[in-house]
Amino acid sequence: MPAEPTNSKFVKPDSLSICMIVKNEADLLSRCLDSIKNVADELIIVDTGSTDATVSIAQSFGAKVVCTDWRDDFAWARNISIKDATSSWILWLDADDVVPPESIPILASLKKEKPDHIIGLTVRNQRPGNTGTEFVQARMFPNRPDLYFERRIHEQIMPSALRIGMKMESRNAVIEHHGYADPATLKKKALRNIQLLLEDYDDSAPDAVTTVEIADSYQLTDNHESALIWYKRTLAIPGCESITPSIASQAYLGLGTIYNLRSEYSTAITYLRRASEISPWRPDVLYSLAVAIEQNGEPQKAVAILEQILTLKVSAGQVGVDFRAAKIKTYLRLVRILVELGNMEHAAAITADSLASEPLRPELYNSAGKFLIKYGKPLDALKTFEKSIMLIKQGNLDAYIGLCIIYVKAGMTSKAIETMDSLAIDFSANNKYQTFRSCINGTTLTPEQTELLANLRREFFNVF
Repeated sequence: MPAEPTNSKFVKPDSLSICMIVKNEADLLSRCLDSIKNVADELIIVDTGSTDATVSIAQSFGAKVVCTDWRDDFAWARNISIKDATSSWILWLDADDVVPPESIPILASLKKEKPDHIIGLTVRNQRPGNTGTEFVQARMFPNRPDLYFERRIHEQIMPSALRIGMKMESRNAVIEHHGYADPATLKKKALRNIQLLLEDYDDSAPDAVTTVEIADSYQLTDNHESALIWYKRTLAIPGCESITPSIASQAYLGLGTIYNLRSEYSTAITYLRRASEISPWRPDVLYSLAVAIEQNGEPQKAVAILEQILTLKVSAGQVGVDFRAAKIKTYLRLVRILVELGNMEHAAAITADSLASEPLRPELYNSAGKFLIKYGKPLDALKTFEKSIMLIKQGNLDAYIGLCIIYVKAGMTSKAIETMDSLAIDFSANNKYQTFRSCINGTTLTPEQTELLANLRREFFNVF
């Protein structure tokens, strides 16, 4: 049993305080608060220096607003937000979080539980194309003085919870986090995080979590040399694999990814196999391993690993995994390898399974269309590419190229040229577009375009 609170604090039973820290979040805050207002008994928002309408928006929702300065310390600001909370439970959110409607009744039930444990909720990072990592995070906890945040960046409540014998229990509510939708913003945040993490890092007593977060942040900024150094430092920490296996697996994955990028596939395989042994449930690890094995000249073995991914169940853990992206990439690579191996019936089965499993993914319809051209079913391919365009028109160049290939093969080159010309306003700066357009127009290609065309033909299984 966890220890009792060290001093008294009046709290309202069966209630929930939403506690947040914000700065210049006028564009996002209303969406967040609107998503949580029906289950919140109290809103406390710490503003760290907004110059926009953030404070007035918070007040319009009835929030108690505390204004303070920013000290480059997320834990310090979070602790201000929970200091005067009056509910029995606290849920912390960011302004770019959204609580989906289906999670509201779950939270309403959770706030009636006995406040003697930490509640882990699934955080689902939302990125373009409906992908993004998912992980379980300690988001909801009892309101008591001996529970507080620690660490300047990537602040956590669990260290203080563990000191008083309180454990985390996972629940099936979801929080959608939209802060990583823009790649440029993601890199900017990673650069900021590196500085704060390095200030927290204690070389005399390194902890695996901080060390791997430094490595991951360097990886996000494409500083692979520094990332490699820090991943190896993570694994060198005594007891890393035995005490923090999920962190060790993340470090091995990072190393494998770097060596894949360097085309040093044998080394990548060594690291990725170890990552898969520690975390066999991670599809991103298995996918990277399949890539390394295929590139190392063993496509049939890669097929077996890719098929293994499709049998895994989504099970979010402490480390973020993009289950959605891994599944989509698995289908795409698996179909391509099977076609290149000449196993058309197997490829047909995987193609059908991909559309049945993920009926709203345009990239899978494009893959299916490419396969159907190769399989000798141009009319089915035509309908499949048209379905892809119905799902998403903007930026869907592969679907239009697929249609044009079918037109050309049917002797309707003029229609293909007309279609590509109609897309000029959207794709004029796209090298892939310009290359294919030049190809069907019979224009002489530059050396760069010749290479691009070879890659494009491979993407379409050399059907043109």
